[in-house]
Amino acid sequence: MNGWRRSSRKGLPEGRKRFILYVLSAYLVNVKRLSEEEAIQVVQEFLENSCRNHNNREKIYESFIRGDLHRVKSKGLRPVSLEKLRGNTPISTL
Repeated sequence: MNGWRRSSRKGLPEGRKRFILYVLSAYLVNVKRLSEEEAIQVVQEFLENSCRNHNNREKIYESFIRGDLHRVKSKGLRPVSLEKLRGNTPISTL
């Protein structure tokens, strides 16, 4: 999963919610087995990197992040590969 690591460190100019929904939350909770608080911290760092590196300042609320972490944990969802995600989105920056 090298592509997701690069995306999470650099942030994304667009598609941040989609990346959180389909890749990052599931990876942090069901692969890395982080606690909810640790996962929230990683997601917030990703969002800060997106703001700093791509000037994307659209607010994503902590309640959205918590809700998604609960969703992926309760359903045992695995992260979608970036290749699959690229096929379903017009965003070429993923």
